[in-house]
Order: sequence, then structure tokens, then C-alpha cells
Amino acid sequence: MPERPLLVFPVARRIEPEAGRPRPTGKPHVPERGRQAARLAPQVALFREEFQRYSASIRQSVAGLEPETVLVIEIAGSVKDFKQAVDGTDGLEWLGEWDVEDDADDDFYEVNDRGERRQVSVAGRLFISMVNEAGMRELLGLWDTWQRGQALPHGRTKWRDVFAQARVIRRWGIQETLNETGMLARWRELIEPLDDGAIVPCQIELFYRQRPERRRANEDAIRSLTAELDGAPLGGFIDMPPINFHAVKVGLPAGRVRDLIGALDDGRVDVDAQLFNFQGVMYVRPTGQAIPSDGEAEPEELEFAEAEDVAPPVVAILDGVPNTQHAALRGRVQIDDAFDLARLYQPGERRHGSSMASLVIHGEQPGGDSALARQVYHVPVLQPDEHARGFGHRREHVPDTAFLEDRVERAVRRMLEGDGDLAPQAPGVRFINLSIGDPDRPFIHSPSPLARLLDYLAWRYKVLFCVSAGNFTGPIDLGLTHAAFSALAPAERDARVVRAISGQLSARRLLAPAEALNVVTVGALHADESGAYVPGLRANLVDQVNVFSPATRFGHGFRRSMKPEIFLAGGRQLYDTPVAAGQSYTPSLQLRAPGQRVAFDSDAPGELSHTVHTRGTSNAAALATRAAAFIHEALGEVRTIDGQPLQADKESVAVKALLVHSARHDEGTAGLLRAALRTPENGRKFREITGRYLGYGALDLQRVLECTEQRGTLVACDDISENEIHEYRLPLPVELSASTLWRRLVVTLAWFSPMNFAHRNLREARLDVQPVGKWEDVPLRLGRVNADHNQVLRSTVQHEVLEANDLIAAFVDGDTLAFRVTCKADATAHLDEQIPYALAITLEVGEGVAVPIYTRLREGIRQQVRVAA
Repeated sequence: MPERPLLVFPVARRIEPEAGRPRPTGKPHVPERGRQAARLAPQVALFREEFQRYSASIRQSVAGLEPETVLVIEIAGSVKDFKQAVDGTDGLEWLGEWDVEDDADDDFYEVNDRGERRQVSVAGRLFISMVNEAGMRELLGLWDTWQRGQALPHGRTKWRDVFAQARVIRRWGIQETLNETGMLARWRELIEPLDDGAIVPCQIELFYRQRPERRRANEDAIRSLTAELDGAPLGGFIDMPPINFHAVKVGLPAGRVRDLIGALDDGRVDVDAQLFNFQGVMYVRPTGQAIPSDGEAEPEELEFAEAEDVAPPVVAILDGVPNTQHAALRGRVQIDDAFDLARLYQPGERRHGSSMASLVIHGEQPGGDSALARQVYHVPVLQPDEHARGFGHRREHVPDTAFLEDRVERAVRRMLEGDGDLAPQAPGVRFINLSIGDPDRPFIHSPSPLARLLDYLAWRYKVLFCVSAGNFTGPIDLGLTHAAFSALAPAERDARVVRAISGQLSARRLLAPAEALNVVTVGALHADESGAYVPGLRANLVDQVNVFSPATRFGHGFRRSMKPEIFLAGGRQLYDTPVAAGQSYTPSLQLRAPGQRVAFDSDAPGELSHTVHTRGTSNAAALATRAAAFIHEALGEVRTIDGQPLQADKESVAVKALLVHSARHDEGTAGLLRAALRTPENGRKFREITGRYLGYGALDLQRVLECTEQRGTLVACDDISENEIHEYRLPLPVELSASTLWRRLVVTLAWFSPMNFAHRNLREARLDVQPVGKWEDVPLRLGRVNADHNQVLRSTVQHEVLEANDLIAAFVDGDTLAFRVTCKADATAHLDEQIPYALAITLEVGEGVAVPIYTRLREGIRQQVRVAA
């Protein structure tokens, strides 16, 4: 046990909520009724005509199917409780909503308090609902009533606001079904070399219907319409009610796909392919998650200590099959081959799972005494791809006959709950590593089905997923030849690389499921412990240490939340030097230093101690999972002042809080970003820009394993209900009174939230922690640094870093700083569940300063316990 373990807050004091006044929400300028009616009338007429044509054509293709269409209404501003209005309208079914932003024009624009036009984009919402023929008649009747200036019937008045604020009324179209997902671009690449009869796979995601019989009818329609194109489903449908996910993978002849692309290129929207016009289809996407092939291997042997007395697992890995006989993994991995995938692998193909297990168990320095004291539970969810090879072996993927969502859900349920008569296989698991991203699903505006699944599972089982942000495998164009780039000063080289990366941000969005809200998403630092290396024909583009990896992906997350939250070492990624006058650098795939040394599955018989060097956000996420295991062990030794352990059912949320709590912005990297990217135009939002590249910072594990005399950390765990307030009091060391010492306060609140996947906010529970009074008014006179104060409130982790070195207010021994944790309903009218949360607060001064922070915090907590008793 460390000399100065983490301290534990006494039980929170419950505070009665004050009567609050709702914050007024401004509305943008919208046209007057006559102008708005004239604007929308052609859109409504077109919507009606398209529905009539679609109804006639779909009846001919699918016998007995009730014609329906998807109504899309994009409004400026917001309309409260519109879902209830849709649900109360005959013939309409609510499908969802999300936030949108559009450029201002003369009809729609934001205004200030004086009614003056502001030069900003207009925030709004997009509503989607299913409409049948009865609903169409009802909708048109409401429209006619509104445009004549008459009062709408009782229960329909929300439609008045929607018509007044609507920018667009239209039908869900084939272009967004195919274009938004990148499917058309992918098809153009795939079909060019293929014969017309070659089968091209794709994934069809259906609008999620609340009635099971409607979902079954849509399945029948998809089968029929796919057969019309001489295609067929590649497997069964997936139907997951908890996350509103309904989909199937189908194979279509390349010739039919070629015809579709030709029709769209000719400007024909109503193409002769009812499958893509069918209004049950939300998106058509590329299929499958896959692990990119490794490069040339030059393995090195390494000795590993034998596993002895390893405890049951608290960490699980969902990945490819590992080589459990490798010296690094033997006796340390509890494999559960739930999907019978191990038999599909050949020697030398068990690579990604082996490397992830190696990093989780041993970290960056395998072979030493740093191995976890517990086994790791490993469920394979990937398998070799018969049709894709690289560098002599098959890559690992999810086949077109299966869904990763299904495998992950079944694996976690089997692990923690059991499956049928099968008992839970690893009920002690609290942390799950998922280092698999979907390169065909970069985050745009709404979370992917896999992200929604992780959010659901994290809440249901109170487990923490550590998820990789995803790798950017494309080239970086620096606009200089290699000779010219090499001639620059190191600082100029780094700034040029950062500016090149900033120009690629749209291509560097998070890969699903990294956008999930209940998880911790991990980005990669350009760092490792492999030491010196032989560069060969490879270039290190970044000289500065602890900067983000040139191969990592960035946020923002859902609703511009902070993603990734934390960064860990992901290995130094080198780039192949361009030849001659080339200016584009491509990632080197060589499995030699630099990088992180991991177990390697050799295809040579009997070779069970080979290692190679790898890089990427998968590695960083594995190290984050390993850090979670160490924090878990440290928390097992933490006791309250009266000797009680922390609540066992809060272990995962406590570790979630402490993982983020340990993160810090690297000053050198922050300075590099300012030098490369800051301008007079973006200065006011530069904290949010910085957060996009750095998250909450790089993990510093030691800070949350133990304290120092100049740094003390207190933790608390509890459950909170809607509108409750929990108050905690941080003792103030009297030595700080009226001084000008530099001080830092770090406050982190983490929780797991239930999700409402039909609501634009998703997150049902909105927690926050604030001091009693403003930060600048509390005795320590603190100011925020690093993150934007609004951005930290958008996910399920709030992380505040505050510093100052000016005059501290005078206070007396025994004074405290009060913090209040509050809970509000967000994506729900009422929050029925209690929400588990963890709070971590660290107070520190400079190392070596003669102020006994830790001692004073411990004494103050003891005094609070005595008074409460």
C-alpha cells in the first residue's frame, strides 16, 4: 500500500434543491406567415406528389404492403415536445430527431437581445417521422388550416410552431440513403473491375419501427425487393430493440449497382430499383469491421516470466483470437471462444488479439515484472477474411454473414449475466477493451449502432469500455519535398505537420464506436519506450515529445462533446519518405522499432516468444485498459476514515473518473497548437479547438495511484436521483490563506447514464459539479484552464482544471470549499433510475513547497467525520 493513498470524502450531505426559474430560450427570426406559406407551399406539394408516385410503384413491387413515406422537417430553433404532437397524430410514427446548423439567410437568422441580426449560423432541429396515407391526409389538413391563418385543433398546436419555423419539408431521399454513408463512393471503387455478375455486399439499415409486425413486414419487403435485383440477404436480420437497430446485409450483382450509379449520375432520383426507393430503408452502408494488415515482420525473441497465482479477471478483451500458448500470454489469458472462431485461424494469423492481450497484460516493457496480477478474459469476435490478404496472411474482420453488434452483445451478456442455462463466465469483469474501429463509419452527427450498443451495455452492466479513437491510415501532404522539409528547423517542421493535419480533420473523424457517450475514448500519443532506432527510408515527422500521433483520429464527439477524452502512448509512427519531388508521406507499416513491443504470433513451428513493434490507437486503448486495472487494484486498498472500503458496485465508474482525472495537457503540445493554428479569428474558441486535438490530456497514471505531501486526491462514489443535490466539502489548508502560492484544483465527475435513442440528446441523466459560488469568488480565487467550460458538460465526464498564482483570500483553519453534484433529466421527461457517479478532486501546490496539502486534507476529513458522528 502506498505511503499516501487516495483519501475518501465523507458521505455527501443532501441539499434541498432551490426553486429555479427556467432559462429563457431565444428563437431565431423567421418569416411572417404569408412569406412562410409561399416558401413552403411548393415543398408540401412536391412531398404529396412524390408520395402518390411512390405509393403506386411500391404496391406493384410488394403485394399487401401499406405505402408509407418518411417525412423530414428541418426547422430553425426548437419546438418543445413535438414528439408528443407526432405521436398524437393519426397515421404518423415518430422516428427520431437531431440537431442541425444551417447558414443564415434573409428569412432565417439569429438575433441579439436588441433584435439585431447576428452573423452566425442558425441552430435548428431535424425531425423524421413515418407517414401513411391517413397521416398524409391529416398533415395536409393541418397545413391548409395553418396557411389560411385559422386556429389548429386542440392537441395539434405544436404543428403551428413547426410550420412557422420550418426551413424544409421533404421526403427522405435516395441521395441521403446512399450519399451520406459514403456508399456511392465506395461502390464506384468496388465495381469498376468487376463483372456484372459479381456479388457486391452492403448493409441496409432500416428505420426502427416500434411495432414488431411493422418490422417483420419491412423484412419481407427487403427480401422481395432484393430478389427483384437478383440479389439476396447474406445472413439473417438483426433486430435489437434496446438500441433501435434493425438491419440486414445483402449481396447485389455488380451490374445492378452499376445501373443505379448510372441513373443517379444522369440526375434521375426515382431510379428503377425499388430497394433503394423503399421508405423503410434509412441507410445503405459498406459492410464490416476489419483490422488492417500488418507490414513486414522482423520478429525478435524475448523471455517472459511464468504466470504464477494470477487472480480472476477484472479486464476483458473483445478482439481477434490470441495465441494463448505464446510465452507472454500462457496462463494469463482466459479465452472464451463463444463463436467457435479459433478453428478458423492458421499459424501466424492470431496477431491483433495477441498484441492487444500482450499490451494489456505487460504494457510497453514486456518480459519484466510489470505483468498484471490477474488473468485477462478474452472473447474473440473477429475471424480471418478468406478474400483479403496482406503481407502473406489473411486480415481479421467481421464476415458479411454476421454483425459485430450481435457478437459484442452476446459476448458481454454471456460474460456478466449468462446465456440461457449458462452461468456468467466472468462476473468479476469491470473493464472491457475494444480496439476495433469501423473505417467505413466515421462519426458524422448521430452515433452508430455499435456506439449505441456500448452505451446500453455500459449502463445495463455498469462496466467501463475503453475504446480506440481509430487510426488515420491516409497520407499526409506537407507541400514540400523531403529535402526541403528536412531542412526546416524542428519547430517549423512540427508546426507544418500540425497545419497539414488540421486540413484533414474532416477525414480524421472518430471511427465507430468511439463516439459512444458512456465509454472512455482513447487517442494515441507519438511516444513509446523503444529508444533509438534505425530509420532506413522512414521519416519521423514530429520532433516534439508527447505530441499527438500523426496517425490518430480526433473529435469532436456527439453534440461536440470532448472526444477522445484521454491520450496514451501509441508508438512513434514513422512515414515512408516520398521519392524525388514527392510531397506526400504514407504511414510505414514495418513491424520494427520504433513502436511498442508486443507478442507476435509466428507462423514458424514452435516459436512462442517472438515480439514485434506496432503502433496505433488500438495500442493506446489497450494501455488505458491496463491502467484501469491498476487503478482498480489501488482502489481496493483505499479506505474511508472509519476503515470502510469504497462501494464495490461503483468500482467501474470510480475508475472512469480517475482515468480522466489523471489526464493533463502537455504544455509543449499546447504551445505548438497555439503557434501553428491560433489566429485573431479563432482566438475566442481556441480552448475548444485545443480540446479537439488534446482531449483532456495525456494520462499520468501515478497521479491517481498515490498522493504526495504537496498533492492530495479525494474520491467519492454514490447514487443520485433526479433533482437531488449532493454536497461535499474540501478542507482548505490554512497555510494557503492570504498567500500568492501557485495552486491547482482538478475536479472530475463521471457517471453512467441510461440512453433514450429516440431523443436528440440521447443521454437521459445530466450531472454536473460546481462550487457554491463562482470559481473566481471562492477563497482560492481560481480560473479555468485547458477545456472549454461548455464542452465539458456534454458527455458523461466533466473534467475541470483550475489554476492561479495571485492573492488567495484570507480564511481560517477549518474552512472548506463546498462542491455540489446535481442531477437533471436530459433526454427524458422524468429520470426513473438512480445514477451511479464518482467524484475526484485534487488540490496541489508546487512540489517541494512547504505546505502539507495531503496532511491537511486528511485532518480536515477526519474532523468532518467526527462532527457528523
